[in-house]
Parts: sequence; C-alpha cells; structure tokens
Amino acid sequence: MIDLQTHTMPKTTLCILTQVQSNVGPVVKLINATESGDHVSVTQGILGDTFTESPEIVIAVHTAGHDVNDYCEKVKILTSMAITSIVIAMVPKDFPQEQIDDSLILCVEQVLRYPMPGPDFSRHIMTHVASLRIKIEREKSLTDLTRNQVQFGELLVENHIISPEQLARALDYQKGADQRLGDLLVLLGFITEEQKVHFLSSQLSVGIASARQYAATDLATVSLIPEHLARRYTCIALERHEKRLRVAMVDVLDLHLLDSLRDTTNLSIDPLLGISDDIQRTIDRCYQDIASQKDASMLIADLTDSVEYVKNGSEELSAEEAAAAGAELGIIKLVNLLIAHAIRDRASDIHIEPMSESLSIRYRIDGELHTVMSPPKRSHSAILTRIKILSDLDIAERRLPQDGRMVAKIGSREVDIRVSILPTVFGEKAVLRILDKEAFEKSVANLGFSHDDQLVFKKNVVKPYGMIIVTGPTGSGKSTTLYSGIQSIKNVTRNIVTVEDPVEFHIEGVNQIQVNNKIGLTFESALRSILRQDPDVILIGEIRDAETADIAVKMALTGHLVFSTLHTNDAASSIARFVDIGIPPLLLASSLNLIIAQRLVRKICANCKVSYTPEDELLEQLDLIKHAAPVFYKGEGCVHCNGIGYLGRCGIFEMMPITKEIRTLILRGAPSMDIAASAEAAGMKTLRQAGIDLALQGFTTIEQIIAATTEL
Repeated sequence: MIDLQTHTMPKTTLCILTQVQSNVGPVVKLINATESGDHVSVTQGILGDTFTESPEIVIAVHTAGHDVNDYCEKVKILTSMAITSIVIAMVPKDFPQEQIDDSLILCVEQVLRYPMPGPDFSRHIMTHVASLRIKIEREKSLTDLTRNQVQFGELLVENHIISPEQLARALDYQKGADQRLGDLLVLLGFITEEQKVHFLSSQLSVGIASARQYAATDLATVSLIPEHLARRYTCIALERHEKRLRVAMVDVLDLHLLDSLRDTTNLSIDPLLGISDDIQRTIDRCYQDIASQKDASMLIADLTDSVEYVKNGSEELSAEEAAAAGAELGIIKLVNLLIAHAIRDRASDIHIEPMSESLSIRYRIDGELHTVMSPPKRSHSAILTRIKILSDLDIAERRLPQDGRMVAKIGSREVDIRVSILPTVFGEKAVLRILDKEAFEKSVANLGFSHDDQLVFKKNVVKPYGMIIVTGPTGSGKSTTLYSGIQSIKNVTRNIVTVEDPVEFHIEGVNQIQVNNKIGLTFESALRSILRQDPDVILIGEIRDAETADIAVKMALTGHLVFSTLHTNDAASSIARFVDIGIPPLLLASSLNLIIAQRLVRKICANCKVSYTPEDELLEQLDLIKHAAPVFYKGEGCVHCNGIGYLGRCGIFEMMPITKEIRTLILRGAPSMDIAASAEAAGMKTLRQAGIDLALQGFTTIEQIIAATTEL
C-alpha cells in the first residue's frame, strides 16, 4: 500500500482554448474557486494553433457570436490529432442544439454549457482528473513491472473523490462480502454509479454506453442477443457495424459472457460499460416491443387466409364476414396486445388510422403522439370489428360515427376505455381513450397546486352553495381537477350527483348519470330531474349552451354546490362567456364562487435534470430579462425518459376567487381585462406567472410554459 499522507500526485495539465484571443478569466476563476484548482495546472491558447506542449485535458470554449461551424471543425481536428487525452467542449447556453447532436458528442468526452454553478463544474473536472490519473497509473504499472501500482481506492482518495475513512470502511466491508470495491463504494453512497462507471472506463480502457445510444438502438440490433442471455448477464446490443457489435454490459471482464455473445451472434464483440439500471430498463422496453412486433406479425400472418379474399371489386366485408374476422384468435390477441402495451406505456389514447396503403397505430403519451406499429392494411377491418364487438357497437355500420365504451381487466386492474369510430376517406378511424382508475387516484394535494392555490381551492369546495368553474382547452385536465374536488368533500352526509357526457371515471359513493341524447337524456332533462333527488353537490360535465348554464346558475342560487367546466382561455374570460350565453350579470355575480383556468405541461425527467440558462429571446418572452440571473432546468435525456428529457405531466393553474370587487365589476358589465386586473391586484397569479414559478422550481421547462401560455 502507498502512504497516502506522503504520496502526492502531480497536477494535471489543463489548457483552455478559445477561437480568438479573449478573456478566459471567468473559466479560470471558476476553476480556482473550487477544489479542482488545487489539482490542475492551467494554461490557455487559441483553438487551431499548434501546441508547444501536450496538455492532458483541453477545454475548447466557443465564444458567443463567433462561427459555430468553424468551432466544430477545429474541435474535430483537435480530437483527431490525438495530442491530448480528454477534450471537453464548453459552449454557451444559446449554442445550437443540432450542432451539439451532429458534430460534437461523437468526438469529445463531454459537452458543458456555461454559465454553470461552480460545484457542478468542479465535479465534472475532478471526475475527469481522477479518471485520467487512474488510466495513467494503470499504463505505468503495465510498462514498469517493478513499479508499485496505486490501487483504485487510493487514487479516489488522492483526488478527493472519497476520504481515507470512507476507503477504510469500504475495504473492511469488502472482507466479508464477495463484491468489487467500486460496487461497494456505490452501495455505501460514497460515489455514484455514474462515477464508478467513468473511473472503471479509465482503468480498463473501455468506452461508456451513452443515453443517446440506449435511446437510439433499433430492435433488429437488440434481437441479435436472445432475451434470456441479456437478462441473465445484464447486457444489451446497441450498435452493429458490419461484423462488429457494440454491447453495453455491467461486467466487461466476464470472459465467459464475451465468448457466449461472440458464439451466439457470430460477430466480434466491442464491450461498453453501462449502468445496471439503464441496461435493465432498455432490456425491458426493447424486448417487450420485440415480443409485441413478433406477436403482431404472427397474428397478422394468421389472418391471411381469413381476410385475403377481400377482392373482386368491393373492399367492404359483409356483417357476417366482419364478425368472423373480428372473432379470429389472432385479432383478439392483437387488440389485447395494443391495449395492454398502451396501459404499460402510460398512454392516454390509442389512434388506429387507415391510410391509402397502410395502417398506422399511435399512442398519445404525455400529450404527444408516437407511432408504435404499422400492421398491413388488410388487418384494418378485422381490428375495427373486434373493437366494435367489445364496445357494443354496430359492426355493419361503416358510414356514420359511433361512440362506445369497454372495460379491460389486466390482472386485478380495471381500465375503462372510451371508443370513438369516425369514417374517413380511407376507412374508419378509431380512437380509444384510456381512463385508468389507478392512474386517476388523485387528491387535491397532488394535483400540482401551489400552497396558496390549495388553500383557495379547499376553502371554496367546502362552501354549501355557489358555483366552481374550471376552464381550459380540451385535454387540459379539467375533469381530473373536478373529480379531485368531489373526492375531497365526498362523505355519507352529502348527496352528490353528476351529469356527464361521457362518465370518465366511476367514483364510489357518487351518483353518476351518463347523458344519452339518442333517447332524450340530455343535460337539461337530467338536471331538471336531479332537482327532485335532493342533491347537495352537482357536477355538470360541461356547460355548452344557454339552457344548461341557466339551470346551473339557478341551482347554485338555491342552495346547491355546482361544479362544471367551460371552454375559455383564462379565468376572467369565463364571465364574458356566461354573459354571451345569456346569463344576466346579477345572477352570475351572485352564483360564482371560484373560477380556475388550467393547462398541462410536461414534467422534466428527474433522472436527467440539469440546470441551464435559456436564451435571452425566451426570457424576453416571459419578461424575465431584467431579473437577476434566473436558474432554469431541463432534461438531458436518459434511459428513464427514452432520451426525451420529459416524463409525465403536471398542471399550472390560475385561481380567481370571486371577491366583492369582482362581483361589482360583473354587475357593471366590466370587460375581462378589468376583471383580470382586479383579480391580480387581489393576489391572483396568471397562468404564465404560475408556469414561471413551476419552471423555477425545476418541475418543467421554460419552453413548455411558453408553448402552453402563448395565446394569453
């Protein structure tokens, strides 16, 4: 063992390169202000000039306002010359993302954006310094057999990654455990899994699998390794280049695994180090999709004999033929597969869309559509027929829209599915809205309200009468907010009745009525009958016309608490909408308690969230340019979010309680702008202000807020 008190490592040489002679003081100051300054010797130069000495680490800084293409070309030349061990690209916050994707990531060790917090910068630099020293010590021990090799743990101590006490504790722990030191250091929380992989990469001279490689791997490449082998050894194929296969694995020293992979694939194996969780998640995602596509292909192939006869001029099946095709075992399995995987992937909708020569199946996940499958066009009629059978729809009707509902049970989990069939020029399109009861279990506490908004909401939902309106575009989460309010006040002492079209979620202890216009059960007729049922709380799915609005307002004035939704851009506009429908301002001012406007925005993936400073143009759009250096966040993309940077959605809310001042303005017929100004003076946050707060807290991105509130 080397005495850590007397053994000192020489400083790592670090050179800062810029495109032109400029002040690199901020970068040097960042280095000197942290512990990394004690371990590196800093020089500076011009990017593209000839080196007099070869530094061990180079930070190539792109200066804002200078040629991006020139910078990328010079960085690529620098890396190809192999005059330095590590090249780090440091680019400003507004550096074009497409340039980073195409030109930099493949040739540099890391891309950092500035400005960035000092501790984050120090962590990145010290990880590279330690990794470089580990690699150098390994190479020296291989060439000088008389040299005492500095152990892995000692190098981490020397570079202040861990303390001597932490190393001693890990070594003591290792005596009674059959585990490697790196794994124990992660288990004890002394280093991260990412740091361990980085250090091992330097020690073993093996590359690291990137998040982009996990996200971009295609199923054909993954399928080269059998699933049982991938799961047994925690490995996955990422890229194939002719006769070579890149495979991410947790143990690149497992010779038995390397031999097995070579024999199985008949390819030369290039091992990459990977984080176990990342590999496992990619295995789960990819092999399930491989199984789905294989099943779908087999099921479609089985249909050949049963539906291939669709020829001789007419492309439509008779009702009997359609029913037979929909009852085929292959089609039953295929539809089950589509629904099960949509629920697994947290999809809210399944879109089955016929094209001229193909069939497209897409899932809507977190508000965006993703193509998941493209079965042959000949399977379209059988798939639609199966869905109609499950939804109790008319399989012979192909010219008119139809709406239905089914319930899917997966294990002990029940999922309501709302079905809409719409004729198009290439055939019937089906959209299946998935209403997952388990995913719905929301309380007021986790809707996404701020503390103040939650107090306002709870104060108004417990009032004995009045009207609470939630407004926003389709798909903005209005129903979820109303249901959560109902859940919070539901008890045996209240008679709660809802009128909906359709009933999206079934709530235990609540009387829910499904509107059916075909038989005359409209909102108006249902609401009139409800009054004879002694209700305390009434939920109206949507106020669409003057008659429904008139009944709702009169209910609110006669001792009932009424919840409903409306389609307007913001809270104040709802009042103008009611007046436009025909509700007298006097009745409106007396009945309203609270108006909520809301939107849904995508949440940043917590596993790859990093801080950054947005472009000045974006800050100007939100009137933040004059604020003192706001810090925002984004997702870099990882295995958890499939390289997107977002995972899940949350709400932003505009809460407008109806104060005495606002009631007075309503009675006077004041415009929406005056009402909004009065509400803001009383403390209301607009949707944009609420969104900015959410972005500053690190829940979403500034781009999402701009996209959700641009029309306001």
